[in-house]
Amino acid sequence: MKRALILYLFSTTFLSVNSQIFNGDLLFKYAQENSPKLQNAKLDVFLSDEKIKEIRASGLPKINGELSFQNFVNVPTTVVPANAFNPTAPKDELVGLSFGTPFNANYNLKVSQLIFSFSYIYALKAAQNYSELSRLAKLQVNENFLEQINLNLGQIILIKKQKELLNQNIKEVQVLKTKTNSLISAGVMEQSSVNDIAIMEIEFKNALELLKSNEQLAILNLKTSIGYPVDSSIALIEDFEMAYKTPLNNPTLNPSNSSAVKMGQQNVILNELSLKASQSDGYPSIYGFFNQQHMAMRNNFNFFDTSKDWYPATLWGINVTIPLYNSGEGKAKNKQKEFEIEKAKNELVDIENQIASLYEMLKNNYQNAVLNLNSQKTKVDLIQKVYQNEEKKLSHGASNSLLLSQRKIQLLQANQDLIQKEYELYKAEVQLNTHTNSLKL
Repeated sequence: MKRALILYLFSTTFLSVNSQIFNGDLLFKYAQENSPKLQNAKLDVFLSDEKIKEIRASGLPKINGELSFQNFVNVPTTVVPANAFNPTAPKDELVGLSFGTPFNANYNLKVSQLIFSFSYIYALKAAQNYSELSRLAKLQVNENFLEQINLNLGQIILIKKQKELLNQNIKEVQVLKTKTNSLISAGVMEQSSVNDIAIMEIEFKNALELLKSNEQLAILNLKTSIGYPVDSSIALIEDFEMAYKTPLNNPTLNPSNSSAVKMGQQNVILNELSLKASQSDGYPSIYGFFNQQHMAMRNNFNFFDTSKDWYPATLWGINVTIPLYNSGEGKAKNKQKEFEIEKAKNELVDIENQIASLYEMLKNNYQNAVLNLNSQKTKVDLIQKVYQNEEKKLSHGASNSLLLSQRKIQLLQANQDLIQKEYELYKAEVQLNTHTNSLKL
């Protein structure tokens, strides 16, 4: 009974997930949890946060312990004048004396603390800006990913609509073939009249098989990009989600809201901090330290004998490092940093110009797509009427199958163009939204 309940709950959960119909937003939401690319974008932000912690910790107290042991197989010997011990010895005579013990050991505790360093201050600021740059990079990756998901989804919807149109035309051609055969049986038309219709049916079926193959590849590509199991089915919306049904109200672009512009601004700031850090190499740095040491010197290896003495040594102090002269190396480094700042500023201006130009292009594409779609709808209506009139003529023997086939193909092409215009409008809107509506993460 318990096993049956578990299977029931599993199957219910599985069916609820697989029965969900995905649109662009739901696909993106799924990708945020499962796409390797988006997961790596998250990890880049985490890495930058840890980098800040690492740099911050470099200015905090450091405590190290050390143990050492030395065994002098030959105790070091120092020579001194012999007359220092024997006044009667010749002046040039030397005598060797051994100082130290064969066995030495010590342990110590070292504490160091950075007191002041401009390099540390600027490194910490640069790390914080680098973290912000990582977050902006993550935002840009997500915006581009959302755009690509919507375009991939649009491509699948386009193929599905084309398949539906071909299926509908195949059924109509089959009905037309039946009517034509009836007219041939009645002696109104010749047997050869049905050949053109049969050829058209074959071409439609071949095109349908090609679309089915393209649809499978497009769906596989979508699954792979969002991290969806490739061996599981996925339900997608059947129609384009477009605002032309409720038209966009003069979308405006603020370049300062663009992630690309913000990244360019952060790049300028980072280069400015890099220059300040390079200049700070010429400023003094102050460090403090404390050292507690215990030493033992033995003629025998008896360091664990608690009755023997360990000799302490305690000291503390401050080190001040003052750069005095570096042969012009610092000046050359600073000049390089200044050039890097100018390059970053120029790149920022270029990005702003490109964003403004891109927006105008996308806005024009959108407006043209709306006009093209409306024009194509009118064109389809006219061609539909022409085809219907030709069909009536054929039923009265006043036309022929070749002319009707031509009208049918013309109508099919017009309907295919209509679907293509819908996709082009959908694509233009997706791209426009990417640059006018900043993603919130």
